[in-house]
Amino acid sequence: MIKALEHFDRTAAAGLLARTALSLGYVGNLPPFAVEGEDAIRSSIIEEARTRLGLASDDNSSVAIERMGEFLDSESDELLPPPDTNAALIRLAERGDLPSDLYEINIIPNIVNLHGKHFGLEKDIIETTVRAPSIEQHFGPAQRPHEPAMVSLFLRSFQTRWPLKDFVMLVAAKRDGFRLDVHQAWRIYASRVDIAGVERPVDWLRRFADRYGADVEIAGTKAHFFLFTSGQAPNSVTLATGRKKRTIMISRFAQNDPISGVEQSALVVAIDVDKYTTMLNELRVKREDFFDKFVPAPRPLD
Repeated sequence: MIKALEHFDRTAAAGLLARTALSLGYVGNLPPFAVEGEDAIRSSIIEEARTRLGLASDDNSSVAIERMGEFLDSESDELLPPPDTNAALIRLAERGDLPSDLYEINIIPNIVNLHGKHFGLEKDIIETTVRAPSIEQHFGPAQRPHEPAMVSLFLRSFQTRWPLKDFVMLVAAKRDGFRLDVHQAWRIYASRVDIAGVERPVDWLRRFADRYGADVEIAGTKAHFFLFTSGQAPNSVTLATGRKKRTIMISRFAQNDPISGVEQSALVVAIDVDKYTTMLNELRVKREDFFDKFVPAPRPLD
């Protein structure tokens, strides 16, 4: 440590080094002194810096000023602890500001089962949407009742050899630390869904549910899309229409009320599985028919 700073704690010493670096070649008035006798302390710091760098006392060239600035920065770095990168990343993930390609992606079994033998391709489409989205929307930690929390939505367009088979993939996932649990992944075809005027991903989800949803009753309300509901939703229901039975898959994000702790549901969609899979089979294309390149998982750090 520089001799003039030996009686200061590490944080104060680093602050004095920073203010000394600021004073080099400074034109005008510095901010008020942080400690008594700071002017003399800064002079002693600069004198020692010149001595240790072999600079003359009257050398105020730009090269000398730059060397002293780098020296003072280096001395300050040695005094301060290294930044807690992991804690910073956790805060980013909690707010939804973490770059999406840093998440570990976990796709729930319902989606795997829905696509069956076609899941391998669907998995690549889902992961590419998360890692390189065109549009994102993030809900932060629960702060007020009656709003989604810790959920992220991603949109990405995919082009194929046949324009009418182009689609937008919508992925909705729950953030859990550095992991994204994907609960919903829907292909939205402009040839089948009215997307006029939609902007936010949550609006795309609502339009998709308008086309492929079926009304179910939750907490006394019938609908096929719920931004938020205080009632618990089942995983699926079976509706009878004449002789035919329809399987309605209900996807939701469970969360607890921040005040009462009661379990609630956010971004609930009730989707007619038969109707949706029939559409997929009509418009499905092979991997080689995509113009888009799928984004691979990032390589793990050594």
